[in-house]
Amino acid sequence: MAKNSKGLGLALIFGITTALIGCGESSDELDEKLTHSASISLVNAWSSMADLHVAKRKFDSGYSGLFDTDNLVSQDVPVNEVGTPYRYSYKAINNIVNLGARDSISKNNEERTTKTLTNGEKLWVIAWEEGSVKTLSVITGKKHSKADTFNVRLFADGNYAVSVDGNQVLNTEKGKVTAYLEVNNCANSLKVADNAIDLCTAESGASYLLVVDRNGARVMAAE
Repeated sequence: MAKNSKGLGLALIFGITTALIGCGESSDELDEKLTHSASISLVNAWSSMADLHVAKRKFDSGYSGLFDTDNLVSQDVPVNEVGTPYRYSYKAINNIVNLGARDSISKNNEERTTKTLTNGEKLWVIAWEEGSVKTLSVITGKKHSKADTFNVRLFADGNYAVSVDGNQVLNTEKGKVTAYLEVNNCANSLKVADNAIDLCTAESGASYLLVVDRNGARVMAAE
């Protein structure tokens, strides 16, 4: 009976190994399939320079170690600017990531959040403020490329009326991103809280994320 059990165990191990390698795939090819990636960029709408930290989420340690030097991926991102995209690679089974932003100067003001990743996605990590309160939000990049228009969606720190060509089209919601708007005139067609948004540095037909407040646009990021 013991011999039969041992033989069955060996057969199971062999079968599992064969299934993983299956159809002539090498271990390198299998490893490649199980390795995923995401593009992560910091959009800094804080009133100070900011750093971006990225680390694998460990269920037994929470955010511990997130702001260690080894996890610093984008440093000294200027106010109202977008940091260089960081390509984060991870095993398919480890698809939860910790994300943190910290004041580059004081190293004291820190915000953090967690995101479950999808292979190949592009993430905007938006560092924004409501008054003196710093906040961190994550949204997935999304394109809406229509020729001969300026395609924009808005992320706002409050609830503001949005109009295009004098017609109100929507109200923003604090900490949320709107649907895409198609704007024909780059100079003054789009208004947020009755402030004109200048889109003339954008490329017609391309897609953009705008981070806005009650005074207008703070950051424009190409999707």
